[in-house]
Formats: sequence, structure tokens, C-alpha cells
Amino acid sequence: MKKTLIYFLICFVPFLLNAQKVKIEGFIKLPDKNGWPISCIILSDTINKLDKLRIKDVSIRNKVTANKDVFTCTDDTGYFSINARPSDTLFFKNNPRLYYPKKYAVSDLMKKKKLVIELESKPCITPKKCEQKVPSKFYVFVGEKIDVSYADTSDYCYMVMDSKYNATYKIEQEFGDHFPDSTIAFTAYDHNSMSRYLFENYENVLIFVGEYCGDLIHMKYQFFPVYKTQDGRWATPVDTYKDDYDKSKKDLYENIVFDESVSFDLPNQISDEQMTEFIKNRFPEKYYRIKDGKAYPIIGIYAENMVKHWMETYIKKH
Repeated sequence: MKKTLIYFLICFVPFLLNAQKVKIEGFIKLPDKNGWPISCIILSDTINKLDKLRIKDVSIRNKVTANKDVFTCTDDTGYFSINARPSDTLFFKNNPRLYYPKKYAVSDLMKKKKLVIELESKPCITPKKCEQKVPSKFYVFVGEKIDVSYADTSDYCYMVMDSKYNATYKIEQEFGDHFPDSTIAFTAYDHNSMSRYLFENYENVLIFVGEYCGDLIHMKYQFFPVYKTQDGRWATPVDTYKDDYDKSKKDLYENIVFDESVSFDLPNQISDEQMTEFIKNRFPEKYYRIKDGKAYPIIGIYAENMVKHWMETYIKKH
């Protein structure tokens, strides 16, 4: 079905556009000056159809939208002109966060002598602004994940560059200011981190949360996955990729006997040469014991030492 629709869009849309058409021209007017400099007109909501089909191929999208009778935009005065059949439908859009799109049948637009499309404002949320640089409270703790959920920001008045998350954790051990409850809820932001560097992908983390303008905010990217040791303490294994950028942490390394359940699976279905290279880069044998397709950490940093190091380095820099 998907291939059929793509084929239709590429092959038959140009053919249909050659049918008898009329010129529709006029102006698009915004209710304020907050929108984009130009608005766009789309035949039969073609772009949305491409999005719904999850067509990512730029060449396919370009073939469909290159025709000015499929997709066109106004000039900086708001003037537009497009050729369409009376049976077609046109969509008029500007910033979708600020204005509702408008949809008209071409046959109805043909009846208007002076065409002005007036877009209507859409309610949106302006995120709270906070100029506070130093947190009022500083919560540093080992937490057990209760819930981390993606926060929808599509109703914001402008696009947020980072993904936003709402997180709730059970506090296992505190190292900073005392939080007056056994669980803590905070907001976190991330900008396209790799999966292994997203805190929500770990059950237990040593994490740093500050109170800014009354809100609890995760200090961006600042966390360490931690695991139980045999003597009941918390520690983080060596991360060779991150630690290459922070040589000072190597002074904190020490032999640690982690709980026997702490291990990391090695990848399947790769060549011996690829496995050797992977282990060398990800789980070097001076930091991990390799056995039966798993990597067992043998060296790491205790949570309390990591906190002390972090406070002496990160805080001073910020």
C-alpha cells in the first residue's frame, strides 16, 4: 500500500496537474508579527501525506514538492499564486505552533474576487524562563528509576532544541543537599545523545539535580551509571570513551569487586577481528574480565569519590 501511494505521488500527480487548471492568487494575512516571513500553500496536503508515509528520502520528497503547483510559498508581502483544478483542495500554513492551518476547496476560492486568507492564532505555551545560574539547592544522589517519560513540547510557542523528559526516582543514597522525601521528581533535557549516554536507559544512576527558580532540573548530561559492589557500596565501571576526555579521573580508578550480577553482553554475529577491536575500545581487558560472551567490570570508581571529583572539577568550571 505504501509503495503504491509513493508511486502515485511521483508518477501520477504531475499527470493530474496537467488537467484543466485555474490560477488562484491572493494574499495570506497573519493576525500578528510573530510568524514566519512567508506562508506556504500545499495541494491536497501533500507534505503531510509524505510525513504520514514516513518518506525520509530527500529525492522522493523533492520530486513531489519541486512542482510549484504542488507546493509554493508567498513572497514577503504575503502574495501567492498557484494553479489548481476546481476539484482540488488547498492548504494554507505558517508556523504550525502559532497558527491553525486553513483548508479550502479551489471551487470555493474561485468565487472570491479579492482573496485574502486570514490565519488564526493558536494557543501555545511559553516555557518558563529562568536566569538563575547557581542552583538554590543541589541534590546529588544515587537513584533507582521509577519512571522516565518523554514530555510533549508540541504546544510550545517555539521549537525546543532538546528533548524534554519528566523523571521520578527513588533516592538510594544522598551526597548533596537533603531532599525531604524518599522519591524525587525532576525535569531533564537531552540533545540527541547516543543511547548509552541517556540516563533513562539505566536502572540506577549517580545523578546531579539542581533547583532553579523553584524547579528541579537535571544538570544536563551529568550522570554516571552505578552498580552494587560485593560489599554493598555503589560504584561506576570505567567508561573508556568518556574517560578519554577526562584523564584526571584515572587517579580515582581502583580494583573493585562488583556484585556477580554486574556484566555487559558482547555483540553477536560479528567477526573475530571485529570482536577483538570492540573489546579493545569498549571493554579493554585491564578494566574488564571477558568470559562467556560477557564483560565483567573489575576496576571502577566508588560513587563518593566520583562526587568529590565532580564537585572539584565541574562546579569550578561552571
